[in-house]
Amino acid sequence: MSKRIILLTIVSGLIIVAIAVVVGLYTYTNIQAGDSYENAEKEMNRYMTTNNWYTFEIHNMEQSVLSFYTNEDRSVIGLAEIDVETGNLGSVTKQTEPNQPFDFVILRVEDMEYIGVHLKERPEDVVYLRLNGDDVSKDFLVNDPEIESYTMTYVIETSRPSDGSWSLETLDTNKQVIHSSKLTE
Repeated sequence: MSKRIILLTIVSGLIIVAIAVVVGLYTYTNIQAGDSYENAEKEMNRYMTTNNWYTFEIHNMEQSVLSFYTNEDRSVIGLAEIDVETGNLGSVTKQTEPNQPFDFVILRVEDMEYIGVHLKERPEDVVYLRLNGDDVSKDFLVNDPEIESYTMTYVIETSRPSDGSWSLETLDTNKQVIHSSKLTE
């Protein structure tokens, strides 16, 4: 055999081994990440059960598990987040206001802000939520008018707004304001 064929065989073998190692590491990392989310979800369920909370929504975020929840008589709403890597839990609760068309609770985590909204009055008419403040306005589709069912809860994920005057509005199909409320914690 020539030296060229031997060298080509060795290089080909090394490339195959390198590809196998990369695929193995990628698979192992994904399995570990899946276990992290599974563990965080189990911890979130334990937290909800221990504190007699009832989950409205639960979401797997980029690096965490987020839950929007209430108590049995819906007099309190809250948001909780568990970091999938560290297992650290952060939560916030807020008393609901009986005469308001919607309630909200705000959870700030590093540079992110989560706003959990519970629609109480005419949720079937609410198509959008609008977050207004500091020359910024963003609409979030809550209830698609093409779908007959509707939701009563929604979680807004946004970068942490700057200090200032912020409001949250419910909008109908034509983006007309139904209700509005100042965002205060």
